[in-house]
Amino acid sequence: MTNRRKELLSKLNLSNPTEQEKILAQLTVERICADMCDFFERFYAQEGPGAMVYVPKAEKEENSMFYLTVSHMINALDDFKRQEMEGPAEVMQKAIARGESLDPTKEALFIIQDEKQMSLVHYKREQPTGGLGGMIIT
Repeated sequence: MTNRRKELLSKLNLSNPTEQEKILAQLTVERICADMCDFFERFYAQEGPGAMVYVPKAEKEENSMFYLTVSHMINALDDFKRQEMEGPAEVMQKAIARGESLDPTKEALFIIQDEKQMSLVHYKREQPTGGLGGMIIT
């Protein structure tokens, strides 16, 4: 994530936001989501079906975002099953199914992995409610 985005997000974490600050927060999140969908679409075009993976607290910043193709997700699923890691295996299974079937011009798939859990975010660009309305988190 760029420093500019980090600065904007840190300003949005206010305890009692005004209406203007709420609107700014919504617009910022919408812009970030749109940018991330554009990244996803480019990777999809170059690498094939898959998912963008975000590791917010990666030791090295260059390891905080990468693209996993479906074949790499299948390998990861096998590893999770061997290690009896049921939660991550379930998320990866869903990511494989969605990654193979979505339209990258209308949807994007993200895996967010922090130290506590792994989450799958299926983002639909053209939801009528806009912004986070297009986000399905599992």
